[in-house]
Amino acid sequence: MKSSITILFYFISTLVFSQSGANQYYEEALKAYRRRSLTTADQAINQAINLKPNAKSYYLSGLIYEAMEKDLRAVSAFEAAVKLDPEYNEAIFQKALIYLNYGDPEQAFKDFNILLSKDEVPQTRGIYFESDPTGEKSTKVMSMANMKSRLYHYRAQALTRLQRYNEALDDYNDAIGLDTLADYYVSRGLLHVKMSNDPDAIRDFEWAIVLEPQNQLAWYNLALLKPSIDLPDDLLAEMSFGPTLGLLASRAMDDGKYDEARRYFDQSIKNDPKDPLTYVNRGRTLVKLNMFAEARNDFNQARALDPTRFECLYLTGNTYFLEQDYESSIAFYNQYLTVDPKNAMVWYNAAISYLELDNPMEACHYLNKAQSLGMLQADEVIDKHCR
Repeated sequence: MKSSITILFYFISTLVFSQSGANQYYEEALKAYRRRSLTTADQAINQAINLKPNAKSYYLSGLIYEAMEKDLRAVSAFEAAVKLDPEYNEAIFQKALIYLNYGDPEQAFKDFNILLSKDEVPQTRGIYFESDPTGEKSTKVMSMANMKSRLYHYRAQALTRLQRYNEALDDYNDAIGLDTLADYYVSRGLLHVKMSNDPDAIRDFEWAIVLEPQNQLAWYNLALLKPSIDLPDDLLAEMSFGPTLGLLASRAMDDGKYDEARRYFDQSIKNDPKDPLTYVNRGRTLVKLNMFAEARNDFNQARALDPTRFECLYLTGNTYFLEQDYESSIAFYNQYLTVDPKNAMVWYNAAISYLELDNPMEACHYLNKAQSLGMLQADEVIDKHCR
């Protein structure tokens, strides 16, 4: 009898120790997660799960994996939390977002359905529903109940990806009926575009701008549908407004308004001086303005930021060609052709450079190569200089 009591006492003690240790590791993991010490958080939460697996530990593990950009492991952790506690709404919500963003809209739709089927959630494990999970700023706890408009919005996105557009439109209408947020109008506007309903799309983008005058996605899509739209000058100075600046610059280029295009590229580079593509595009614009040295500076800067921008080599060659410095143009064309030997246009341009240098033998070699790659213009030049 005494032996049985000893074994029972040992068993209870072990359970208490495991629970106590698990709680301690959980709290350590939570603190580390909030200060973004993610490796420490991951190690601690794994210790907690090993000692005492439960839904809240798996949920925190999922959040940590998300912060580490390990989304597949995150969704597995959230699934484990829901398996242990089917009413763990936050875990359902988090995994639904991952499914939505990473290619499984059908499962996302099912998860959002589950959440929307709940009339009300009296409480939430609120430490996670915060505007700032690090705890450095003031936080805002949200319940599933006051997230209902968001759930309609996300389910509409899932339905859109499933091409169930009419159902998605109903959900966007419900979301807007509950909360008139600019992002909801933008999303519904994008759906109207998919449904070839441009007038309603324009109205939604305009409403989004009324609600949030600096909403860049609304301005961008409105500019796509209304090319004549004038964008506010202060908006163009926004750091993240690059896509719209690029759109405006491209349109200006198409219209032959190269000075205007350069102004947009100048602003885009001022906003973000580390984007190599913007330097490439401004360089192309400067070529159109016959500002060849300045264009070369941009092409050099683009390659300094991204050495794989090999197009800068033939673009630099073009600037020398236009300046009639044919030896320099050939040097850059040949550098490019070592990387991309199937570009017929560059072979052709190099051939014309050789002709300008009165070197028909080399010119004909390059012309024949251009012809073999499909450059029809080479035929006439070959007939004239290489027969």
